[in-house]
Amino acid sequence: MAGGKLTPRQKMINMMYLVLTALLALNVTKEVINAFVTINESVTLSKNNVIKKNQNTYAAFEQAMSVDAVKYKDVNERANKVRKEADDVAKFIEDLKTELIRKVDNIKDGEPTPALADMEAKDNYDVPTYILCGDGQDGRGAKATELKKRLEAYKKVVLANLPESSKANFEKTISELLKTEDPVKVGDDKKRTWEMISFYHNPVVASVTLLTKFQNDVRTAESQVIDELLTSVDKNIIKLDKLNAKVIANSTVVTIGSDFQADVFLSATSSTMAPEVFIGATYDSVKNEMKGGSDKPLPVEGGYAKYTDRPGSEGEKKWGGVIRVKKPDGTYDHFPFQSSYIAQKPNSVVSADKMNVLYIGVDNPMSISVPGVSNDKVKASIEGSGGSLKPNPGAGGGHYIATVSTTGKATIKVAAEIGGKVMPMGSFEYRVKRVPDPVAKIANNKGGPINKNLLMAGTLIPELENFDFELFFKIISFKMTITGKGKDLQEFETQGNQLSQAMRDALSKARAGDKVFFEYIKAKMATGADQSTRNLSPMAFQIQ
Repeated sequence: MAGGKLTPRQKMINMMYLVLTALLALNVTKEVINAFVTINESVTLSKNNVIKKNQNTYAAFEQAMSVDAVKYKDVNERANKVRKEADDVAKFIEDLKTELIRKVDNIKDGEPTPALADMEAKDNYDVPTYILCGDGQDGRGAKATELKKRLEAYKKVVLANLPESSKANFEKTISELLKTEDPVKVGDDKKRTWEMISFYHNPVVASVTLLTKFQNDVRTAESQVIDELLTSVDKNIIKLDKLNAKVIANSTVVTIGSDFQADVFLSATSSTMAPEVFIGATYDSVKNEMKGGSDKPLPVEGGYAKYTDRPGSEGEKKWGGVIRVKKPDGTYDHFPFQSSYIAQKPNSVVSADKMNVLYIGVDNPMSISVPGVSNDKVKASIEGSGGSLKPNPGAGGGHYIATVSTTGKATIKVAAEIGGKVMPMGSFEYRVKRVPDPVAKIANNKGGPINKNLLMAGTLIPELENFDFELFFKIISFKMTITGKGKDLQEFETQGNQLSQAMRDALSKARAGDKVFFEYIKAKMATGADQSTRNLSPMAFQIQ
């Protein structure tokens, strides 16, 4: 059932039920009624087989927990949540089946419930219809509705407890397996509900069989989910069959007077095995022995050997050694490695991600770094123009947001912590400007000939042209003037960016050749610290 697919047997059972239901609609009698008994027995057998399989899977969970409880704790808890919900829904359905059989055959308290095959009134449809669909036209509010709600709740539990990587593949399959959506309605047909389509006017033998099928579907969904949970633990673990020497340095460029740091490790690490790394050693593969190098191996933390060096001059610094690993038989494997880094004098780099100026009222993204120094050791500040400089966590290390409040100049100063000391790395001056005024448009036009209907339907939109920041303005107010040959000048004023009703009425009466002017257009930033009012350029149109 990997990937949430139905078995051929499950598909066959579903098809047989649909065929028999269709035959009922044709009033095929006793043979069809008895055929439902056979289908019910087949579905019950299938359901019991799935239950047995699920029990074996839960036993596998218990075994896995006894071996590695930490590793399997999360998936085991998820599986138990699905198991409890499946048990609850299956019991509700079983109780409902029992209620239908007993009430249809009028079984008294204390008397045993007959099997479906032994019922006297298998073709009775009045009692099951009333119990399941009630007396409403849409069939809602009775036991069928309660069943629908339980199935929908069960689907949510199933999907919520799937591994994240599997939800996309399983969601459609589970929804189809436990389908509870109302069918598409035709006109005002109120009977086309899930409740009515599933249970209305069906003989008790068909309703009980359908309920058994729902139990089987619930157990099948349970089976698919717990299988996926059990296999997901080790699904993405890479099986390694050889060891490789690897070196990861914090930086391959360091400044004079600072330390070079690197992690030297095996690509397959172990919590119980620490590699031994000897700097300066060589390995003789013919004699299978290590020569020279340091007397003591590097210190190891978390499976990684920690190497530190401090260059005294600029240039490329080569280094290497041998990683020695002890095998279970007591012998050693040796893995030689070579690496290098560049030492250079201290310097820093500052760049504006957008432009060479800082703008008032917006977040100005900045990249600030010092080659050879990790970002957490770089300190940056801003002076002038009421500025502030804060790290930008969303963009990662070395990225900042600069804000300024007055025009003029601002200076960004950079320092770095090197060898435990904070050293200045330079300062950088930036011009501070206001965000340029936006350009007003209506119907995506700034002026010229225009259809009056297009103008009537338009809204004034302020746009920043040729500006790299994602920034928005809003229109506060504007004035519209209409003039034309042989008509008086008409002037209108309104608040916001929408044409008033009076403006639209006037435009509706405009003739070809009439001129329309939008003036005294005032706008403000939609967000940001700069809330000054901007006077935008007017627009002139001629009605076509």
